[in-house]
Amino acid sequence: MKLFRMMLLIALSADLVTTAAADHRQQLFEQGNQAFQKGDYAQAVASFEEIHRLGFESAALYYNLGNAYYKLGQNARAILNYERALRLQPNDEDLRFNLQLANLTVVDKIPVLPELFYIRYFQDFRALFGLRTLTAFTLCLYLFFFIALISWLLLPAARLRRFALSAGVVLAVLLMIFSFTMVSKILFLRHNVEAVVMSAKVDVRSAPSADGTEIFTIHEGLKVKISNRNGGWYEIRLPDGKVGWLLAKEIEVI
Repeated sequence: MKLFRMMLLIALSADLVTTAAADHRQQLFEQGNQAFQKGDYAQAVASFEEIHRLGFESAALYYNLGNAYYKLGQNARAILNYERALRLQPNDEDLRFNLQLANLTVVDKIPVLPELFYIRYFQDFRALFGLRTLTAFTLCLYLFFFIALISWLLLPAARLRRFALSAGVVLAVLLMIFSFTMVSKILFLRHNVEAVVMSAKVDVRSAPSADGTEIFTIHEGLKVKISNRNGGWYEIRLPDGKVGWLLAKEIEVI
């Protein structure tokens, strides 16, 4: 009985702490929104960044942070937060528009290497969904598929069994498509590590060393792909295929 009471007390305490933390985040979020509406963008950034430091993230938080940084003229940080929001909510039109607007300020206009049309179509399809949405939709398809399968096996009426079989075939095809897309999304997010250049100007070198040859220069706001790490250096890849090394402090991971 004592053990049960202790466990109940611990559970209630944890619930109170969680509720208090959520209330504090909500208060900070409202303070940030109010500051933004008043034109106090620095205070808005401070409130939103405090929420982020508490370990919380959401598309709305990153979107508001991006807007506040954009108003302050800190376009690299605006792009960083818009990109973070886009990973959580990839089909938000307002978010995409603001990101495009912020990207107009980026000095480097680097063309993307052409890809095979079917790879491009699949990447566009995958980009329509966040990982949470894909996971939830795939689990629902699994559930409906098994319901159709059980119905096909157990229903006594032949007509209903034929309908369950047809539905099962359609669901199986959709299940394969979305399962593959979900796995691809997980691997993409795990291995496709991207970052935004934070420094006004960065000389990219041929090796992870200050003695490395300067091979090209990039500027703040540019999004790059991280392909390797060596100590305090990152190897980056540009959309046009160029590869080089820069200090980790010059960029911030999305």
